Amino acid sequence: MINKHERGIPSKYLKSTSTKARHDAKLYSLLDWIYRFGFTSTSVIELLWDVERSVVNRMVKRYVDDGVLNEVATFACRDRRVFLLKPKAIRMLEELHGEELRYSIKPSTINPKSITHDLIVGCVIAFGLQQGKIGFFITEREQQKDNQGKRRRVDAICYDLHDNEMVAVEVECSAKTIPHRLDLLRRYRKAISDDNLYHKVLIYSHKRRYVKDAERVNSKLTSKEANQLDEMFFKEHIKYIYNKELIALIYNKFWLH
Repeated sequence: MINKHERGIPSKYLKSTSTKARHDAKLYSLLDWIYRFGFTSTSVIELLWDVERSVVNRMVKRYVDDGVLNEVATFACRDRRVFLLKPKAIRMLEELHGEELRYSIKPSTINPKSITHDLIVGCVIAFGLQQGKIGFFITEREQQKDNQGKRRRVDAICYDLHDNEMVAVEVECSAKTIPHRLDLLRRYRKAISDDNLYHKVLIYSHKRRYVKDAERVNSKLTSKEANQLDEMFFKEHIKYIYNKELIALIYNKFWLH
């Protein structure tokens, strides 16, 4: 039985020398991944499986032809298409996990404005899994299902294997206003200090300038006494990710502009 927060992670599935068993493990990990995030793209699958794009293209075509995946064309991301689950895939997952699942994602329910952002979140988590840094994760959709109000949700929550703690993942795709940043800082403080949902917030982006902007504005806000924010608290609990490899990967694979 695979824990619900570990579903979608390929290493958690059946390990065997059998070619069919390895294929099934890839398929079920992908179906669980899509179920948890709502949709995905070939660039995310490349990272998740750690295989060449040609392999991904060949396999997803097979899954589409088999009636497992729904391929949806879009101009909202560089891959030009995303993949959703079909009813057959849900039945397969229900049989695998022995539970009833609800999946309501349709092409008409996906917000084109958030597609790239959501794919980048998946990319960050897939990258962390491949690097051996993430043990399990909780998506924003799952936080919503667990009755976490909008003011308490983040893009994802992950278990950091290196520091043995829960961390929040936030992806920045644009510069935010000062009132918005102030609101976010207060949310983080409550989630960390009062609710114990996570210990740190990790801020990622496809562009270094958005990470830098978040750090600059947050520093300005926390140093202002009138905001009643503990500057040292946020220096300890917010980490700005300037990893050049990851930023280049995100930008080249996902960003259109």
